[in-house]
Amino acid sequence: MSWRSAHLMAFLIVLSCTRAEAIQPVKSLYTALDFAHCKPAPGDRSGEARMCAGLPGYPVYVSEGSRGTYLSVGPDAHKRRAARQTLRAFNTLFDKRGQRSTIEWRFVVRGEQPVPYATIVRYFTESPSGAGEVLVVMRVTDREACQVAYVDALANLDAIVLARKLADTVARQRSCPAEPAVQGAAGRSPM
Repeated sequence: MSWRSAHLMAFLIVLSCTRAEAIQPVKSLYTALDFAHCKPAPGDRSGEARMCAGLPGYPVYVSEGSRGTYLSVGPDAHKRRAARQTLRAFNTLFDKRGQRSTIEWRFVVRGEQPVPYATIVRYFTESPSGAGEVLVVMRVTDREACQVAYVDALANLDAIVLARKLADTVARQRSCPAEPAVQGAAGRSPM
């Protein structure tokens, strides 16, 4: 094998490895949010904030307020913007049947570890006009967590497909917006 052929082959190997990493498939993991297994959040005197298990390095902060639920993830989750964001309509993470919710984590693998870039959580909403369900898409990085989009789960036939698309594009590729945007059809669920 000539010198040029060896260099070309090495270049092609490096290129194929780089492209394989670049087109790494997006994956989802699911964690249960169960208050029975959560601990009081440090510094919370009201007893309304909890720290729950999430992915390694990404604990989940949940707080109940007069308007509803606030959820944030990551180191110092209680200090991130998501810890101060919630829907305008009264909301909760739990349906009427229980105290357990699910967080879908959208992630890639780096160094054999899942590294999340978004979460999708179903909120149950209520207003004088009725009840509904909203999928909340949150951007997640090692330094920030913020809500980026709301999807009316009752108004959109494939609401979870739309939420995943928003997680994989908007949440993954753009910085936190000033306000989350309602995406897709709307009007069935109070937001």
